[in-house]
Amino acid sequence: MKLLKLALALALFLTACGKTGDISEPPENAASAQKTADQNAEMGWRLFHKERQLKSGQNVLISPYSIQTAMQMAANGAQQLTLEELMVFLRCGGECNTDSLNAGYEALRYWLEEKSGHPQVTSANGFFYDPLRVNVDPGFININQSAYACQEKPLNFSNEPVALAFINDWVKESTNNKIDKILERITSDDVAFLINALHFKADWATGFVQQMTFEETFTRADGSTVMANFVNGDRNFTFKITPQFQLVDIPFRDSTYSMSLIQPGLSNSSADWPAALDATVWKKLYEDAQYSRAITYFPRMKLTYKNDLIPAMKALGLNEPFSGNRADFSRLGTAINGGNIFISQVQHKTVLEVDEKGAEGAAVTTVGFAQTSLPPVFRFNKPFVLVLRHIPTNTMMFVGYVEKPQ
Repeated sequence: MKLLKLALALALFLTACGKTGDISEPPENAASAQKTADQNAEMGWRLFHKERQLKSGQNVLISPYSIQTAMQMAANGAQQLTLEELMVFLRCGGECNTDSLNAGYEALRYWLEEKSGHPQVTSANGFFYDPLRVNVDPGFININQSAYACQEKPLNFSNEPVALAFINDWVKESTNNKIDKILERITSDDVAFLINALHFKADWATGFVQQMTFEETFTRADGSTVMANFVNGDRNFTFKITPQFQLVDIPFRDSTYSMSLIQPGLSNSSADWPAALDATVWKKLYEDAQYSRAITYFPRMKLTYKNDLIPAMKALGLNEPFSGNRADFSRLGTAINGGNIFISQVQHKTVLEVDEKGAEGAAVTTVGFAQTSLPPVFRFNKPFVLVLRHIPTNTMMFVGYVEKPQ
């Protein structure tokens, strides 16, 4: 039986948040962009929690934007119950359909990439297939080229070394050499690979002084400790303190993107405290957030994550696309030998590096001689959640759970 493998490749590299705002100078499709961003957050939090449950005690790092992009492209090839389940997974309800998903992606991509300012945000979409194994529907190629700028490339999968090298080199180039490959092999059952590759690079709006970085213990959820280098700053930050959560939002240069660090509040004694975070709770944390002096320190991080997301997706009710007997991807094409096409894997690979570097390589250090009381101190020296977001739309580029900084 022939298979369709859907592979997601993503790299985030930071050489190193502001409040949520409305999209400024909106084009006519601003509402469509915001709807897609809202779907991104809803899907992202749900998948993040399932992935975290399946990877208990480990770091988790996924890109909702990359996953959303690849699954929306796959939806353009689906029909019947397969498409219905994909719509539910993508939080596309009511009158939402593939046309609105495609239009929403085009609108959102404009704000995330072309209007990103200083941050370098680039994404690439590719569809690689063997014409000796699958007759691809031209409509599938056309819509993904039009809406997603998806490159299509026919390859001879029987010549595995050449085909593998071509696809992995494309991934490497598309992620600025941060991910060297996404595929280990091509089997005789593989007919196509649909890939999204994302690269993000930005400096902090205000950097952190490297000489102020210090070594301290990071306590894991099980009580064990590891040593980590902590970046720190004493200056104005955007933050929110509630009984359940503490959030610090640190902007990148040009303030179109930020990274939020979230930890439990003083009254939150739940061992599974991240489970209470969803799109609504998360967005509410930015409401009435303070911009004031605070002392914040967090570990310098270098994280890598790779996993097949199908188990987490199945736990969210997405089953038909992965069924060899029932999946309906007839809008994508037909297998040459008459077999059924289904998704056999959703490989997702992420890379994240965070350090002190800012736009000007300097930081503001304030000695509080005039203060009558110390400012709030945010110590991210225990497991925490991080979210890298597009500030105007609250699009989740990354969401992660840091169990161990290295």
